[in-house]
Amino acid sequence: MISLAQMTLKEKIGQLVFVGFPKTTIDDNLKRLISEYKLGNIVLFARNIANIEQLHGLNQALYQRIMNETGIMPLIAIDQEGGMVLRITEEATFWPGNMTLAASGGAHQAYEQGKMMGEELRALGINMNLAPSLDVNNNPLNPVIGVRSYGDDPKKVSEWGVSAILGMQETGIIATAKHFPGHGDTSSDSHYQLPLIPHDLKRLNAVELYPFKEAIKNKVKAIMSAHVFFTAYEQEQLPATLSKRVMTDLLRTELQYEGLVVSDCMEMKAIDDFYTASQGALRGLLAGLDMVMVSQTYEKQKQTLEVIEQAVLDGTFPMTLLDEKVARVLKAKKALLPVMEKHFLKPGFKEKYPLINQALHHEFAQKRVDLSLTHVQGASYRPHPSTLVVAVEPFAQTIVEDVLSKRSMIDGLIHAQLPYQGVKIKINPDQQERDEVLKQASHYQQVVIFTYNAFSNPEQALLVKQLNQVVPQLFVVSTRNPYDILALSGVANYYCLYEYTPNSVKTAMRFLKGDLLATGQLPVSLKPRMKIGASVYVGLEQPLSANLAYLDVLKAHNIELLFISAHMPEMRPDFTDELREIVTKANHLGFKIILDVSKPMLEDFVIPDIYSLRLDYGFSLEEMLELANKYPFFLELNASTVSEQQLKTLLMMGLDLRRLRVSHNFYPKPYTGLTQEQVLKQNLMFKRYGLTVMMYIPSQNEKRGPVYEGLPSVEDHRYLPLEAVLSEMAFLQTDEVVFGDSFASSQELQTAINFSFSQIVIPIALSTAISQEEQTQLLLSHRERADANAFGIRSSTRLKSGLILPNHTVERKVLAVTIDNHLFKRYQGEVTIMKQTLPADPRVNVVGQALISPFLLNQIKPGQKFTLVIKE
Repeated sequence: MISLAQMTLKEKIGQLVFVGFPKTTIDDNLKRLISEYKLGNIVLFARNIANIEQLHGLNQALYQRIMNETGIMPLIAIDQEGGMVLRITEEATFWPGNMTLAASGGAHQAYEQGKMMGEELRALGINMNLAPSLDVNNNPLNPVIGVRSYGDDPKKVSEWGVSAILGMQETGIIATAKHFPGHGDTSSDSHYQLPLIPHDLKRLNAVELYPFKEAIKNKVKAIMSAHVFFTAYEQEQLPATLSKRVMTDLLRTELQYEGLVVSDCMEMKAIDDFYTASQGALRGLLAGLDMVMVSQTYEKQKQTLEVIEQAVLDGTFPMTLLDEKVARVLKAKKALLPVMEKHFLKPGFKEKYPLINQALHHEFAQKRVDLSLTHVQGASYRPHPSTLVVAVEPFAQTIVEDVLSKRSMIDGLIHAQLPYQGVKIKINPDQQERDEVLKQASHYQQVVIFTYNAFSNPEQALLVKQLNQVVPQLFVVSTRNPYDILALSGVANYYCLYEYTPNSVKTAMRFLKGDLLATGQLPVSLKPRMKIGASVYVGLEQPLSANLAYLDVLKAHNIELLFISAHMPEMRPDFTDELREIVTKANHLGFKIILDVSKPMLEDFVIPDIYSLRLDYGFSLEEMLELANKYPFFLELNASTVSEQQLKTLLMMGLDLRRLRVSHNFYPKPYTGLTQEQVLKQNLMFKRYGLTVMMYIPSQNEKRGPVYEGLPSVEDHRYLPLEAVLSEMAFLQTDEVVFGDSFASSQELQTAINFSFSQIVIPIALSTAISQEEQTQLLLSHRERADANAFGIRSSTRLKSGLILPNHTVERKVLAVTIDNHLFKRYQGEVTIMKQTLPADPRVNVVGQALISPFLLNQIKPGQKFTLVIKE
């Protein structure tokens, strides 16, 4: 290969750009980019691949043409992640996806797959894999990552991801950790818009960045950037790809990464719609990228190369910076060249074919998918002669296919010669299709339905819930993201597969036949992600300017719901003008507005553009139905008072329950709020009808008048620390939490947004000065022992070193937090939260008081994890 000193400007620039092309052969546009612009790198897609022999020949032609024109070996990259993102699908191994692997066994399987995958890619001439994804998928609403992630635990994602990288790079090719600094906790897709991650630096370091830091320690050769806006690094809506603070200050300086940094495609709308692909590419290179991808459009590829060249000529892009990037690319290619000469350029295709299409690899892939099948809840499936199989066919062009498909569950029944009737449905079946399926299902004792992202396809979820009401035994098997159960309240029997692929179809057939036991482990939590909201009150003591400014604060913290009351007795008569301004700005900022109204005030009131209309009091069932038929927004009923009989009557009157939500009251006057038991009883009833439930919690920052005693739904929550209140929400079967008081603090908003509702956090107030050893014990991760007792929550912690002296050995009252001192010998360091009052013991230090309700204390069951936080 030629050296940096020998290169022309065009040759240097060509080394920084990857392009894609539309055909299975080198077209004229690609030839021009290579000959006139000295393009140095290619990214391949499924559209470029007819079969592996053609692919092998195409890559040989690309190597020869690019090396002849530039004197430098090309990088030829591909997205061969596995599962739902796989470009090579025939003859070579159809590799399972990341979540499938994580569900199927230990992390060494990722290493083995990475190594085998690398061997196949290398033999085909592909020297760079744009995988694995190191995104921590802790957001069920994420539309783009999902099963491409290894799960929602940063340490497990790191373990699996690093194993895959090490296996891949052992074969000599480049593995790429993506999407830095993390795309897992977004609810939008950067292919279509700019996603936002609002977390602070502490959270980012503990979760999103953790897998990338581990990959860097293990010498990953490339990192791909994310087109995601991180508020912790940028004030303006600048994607990480274009942020010098992220790509240089964080990645290069703080994390000391020395490998290649490449962009995701610059034609994705998060870049192209705001900057254009070419200007985005230039800005990304100046921010810290080494290489940019322009994957789709010839004109944008040509323009990108020209814009970069002009920037170098006019000094915007310094030559020293350009040389630094090119040198890094050449270093990577120099290391790759002997590997590719030995394994791709010299051997012929026939010599390599047995390695590319290897039975051992195919068997490995199928076994991983078989082992990933996960039984989440409910009864175990047993074959039954009266079984109907229903399957979403996301790949079908029509409902009835003429040719049997390897990716069809229903066609799989025919291949496997199983004696079951099968029905194909669309991903979002309309009412006619649902009615036909329900009619057919009514004749069977058992129905198995294979869902596909029912969580984000409401008509599909509706069909499942309707089947659950008419068939004696229903089994649901999700075939992509495992979060479908979150949209299927009332469904008892649930299994997960993590991809809809030829391998998973074979696994499903073995399952239906009764030959496969589900042994997989869930890589993610299936507890619902709580939506967080805040309240604004119009026509009261706070001026309009303060409320408008507060909306900006809420937006900065990624608050989704906005509650506005329009019927308080204390409101000024001109409140409607203020309401109009607030609603206009709130809609502009993207809030979901819940407007609270009563019957008397609604008579002369024009309803603005809102998400949900909360009916407080005075409405008959007939008036509710009339409102539902008249307006497009949700109707929100008072969860504290509505009865099951009223819901049944509304159903009989023809109201579509999908138009309904429920929310509990808040209670300004002390000792008038609900108990947890009241709330839970109501909420469980609502869940049977598939309704979304919202509750109010107080702010301790600024109380709303005229009573100024907080606005909780549950009385116990009125004065408790926020962590204790939030810890109860999942146990109360609620879906959304809204601060009832106006002007919750930034700290409260951040705590709520970042809170993991699958955990129990117990705030404690110290009752005495404590030693460093005692503080260390308190702040450990705790777990209630399996052999629970009636006297206290007994953590399994012990002091590993040091000495805890007797201190404050007083009576142990209910909710006291204690630590055993050295007089208790081997129990020294054991932490207990008292459930009963016990006398003083000189061996037991009383260090604090748990600031929680008895309800939360009773939720700490044997084996339950919990953490303690010390409150000032």
